[in-house]
Amino acid sequence: MRSILILSALALLAGCVEQTAAPAADDLRARQEAACTATIAAHIRQPAAAVASRWLSETGGVAKVEAVDGNRRHLCDVDGRGRVLGYSHPDA
Repeated sequence: MRSILILSALALLAGCVEQTAAPAADDLRARQEAACTATIAAHIRQPAAAVASRWLSETGGVAKVEAVDGNRRHLCDVDGRGRVLGYSHPDA
């Protein structure tokens, strides 16, 4: 009987273990695009729907994401946690 209780407790604890697997690449890219969109929308004081973003590349754990509003282009540097580290106006 004690064995069953111990095994049940271990099974419950196993469900509580934090998942440490890396997020899927598509999910990470989507979060990075969304972070850039939100940052640029706040920057231009427009709703997020006014900004279209697309993931371009990744180097050293930092993604380059392009955001376009109208005919203006912005480039965001976004880390693996989806935080915008900075943005620039390459065509300015």
